[in-house]
Amino acid sequence: MYKVLHFIKRKPHMTHAQFKEHFERSHAAMALKFCGHLFSEYRRNYVNIAHTGGDSRQEGSGYGPREWDWDLISEWILPDEEALNEIYRIMLTPGIDALFHADEDRFIDRTATVTVACDVSDTGTAFAPGGTVFDTPTGEPHWD
Repeated sequence: MYKVLHFIKRKPHMTHAQFKEHFERSHAAMALKFCGHLFSEYRRNYVNIAHTGGDSRQEGSGYGPREWDWDLISEWILPDEEALNEIYRIMLTPGIDALFHADEDRFIDRTATVTVACDVSDTGTAFAPGGTVFDTPTGEPHWD
C-alpha cells in the first residue's frame, strides 16, 4: 500500500462549509472521473477545529480547540508508487491539467498546500504483543 496525504487550505473568500461543498461537487468528482481507477481508497477528511497549543496533560497549558490552518486532509491510498506516477501523468495531460488548475484557482490556497508520501505501517486493530514492549513473560511493558 502507498499513501499520499494532501493538506489543503481554502481561499480566504470561502467558508469551511463552502470549501467542503465545492470540493465534493467539483474537485473530488474530477479526481474520481480521471484517476478513480487508480485509487484503492480516496478519503477526504474535513477539519475546521484542531486541539493544539500546549501539553494536553497539563491544565492551563494553553491546549485547546483552535481554527486549524488546513480545511482538508485528502488521502490517496494507492496500490504502489507507480499508481501515483500515473495519476500525476494523467493530471498533466493537456486539457485535464487545465480543468484541475482552473478549479483549484477558484477555491484552493495553493501556497498553503502540503503533500506528504507516507510509508504505511498497519498491524490491524487486534493487539498482538509479539515484538512490542509488552512481549514479556508478565505482559507488563519493558522499554529496555
